[in-house]
Amino acid sequence: MNERRGRGRGTSEDEHALFRQALKDARPLKRRRERLAPHTKPVKLVVPLPHYSARPEPNERPAPPIGGHAEARLRRGRLEPEARLDLHGFTQDGAYRALIGFLVRVQGDGKRLVLVITGKGGTLRAQLPFWLGQQELKPLVAGLSEAHIKHGGAGAFYVFVKRAPRRTWHEADKP
Repeated sequence: MNERRGRGRGTSEDEHALFRQALKDARPLKRRRERLAPHTKPVKLVVPLPHYSARPEPNERPAPPIGGHAEARLRRGRLEPEARLDLHGFTQDGAYRALIGFLVRVQGDGKRLVLVITGKGGTLRAQLPFWLGQQELKPLVAGLSEAHIKHGGAGAFYVFVKRAPRRTWHEADKP
C-alpha cells in the first residue's frame, strides 16, 4: 500500500509500521492549563486622577495632527479604534466633561486609538480640536485626525492617546 498523502513521495506500509512501533509507548502531554498556576485576578494600581478644569479654557491652537505611518493607515481605514465616545445630545460643558473622563479612563486602560463621535455639524465638531489642543490635555492627547468614512467620516475624529506615565513602586506608595 503506497498511498500518496499530500506532496512528496508517499510512505510505504513498512514506514507506517516503523512509525507506529516508535510511538507505541508515547503518552499525551498534560494539558497546559493543568500545569499553570491557578488563575489570579490582575491587581489594578489605583492612580489618582489629575485635576482637569470642568470647563475648557479658551484656546486658539488645535490638537496636533496624527502623522507618519499611523496617519496613512488611518486614511486607508486599516486601524480600528479600541474605544468609542458618542457626544450626540450633550451640551458643550457635558461633552467636555465626558471627553476628559473618557480620555483619562482609556489612557489608564492602555488604549491608544479611540473614536470620538461629534456629528457632522454644530459646535461640538468645531470645538473638539481646540479642546484637545489645550495645554492641560498634553499628557493625554498625542494627535487628532478626522475619521475614515467607515467610522463616521466628517462626523467623528480619531484621537491618539499618549501612553500613561510609568510609575515606580515608590511612587505608588506616595499620597
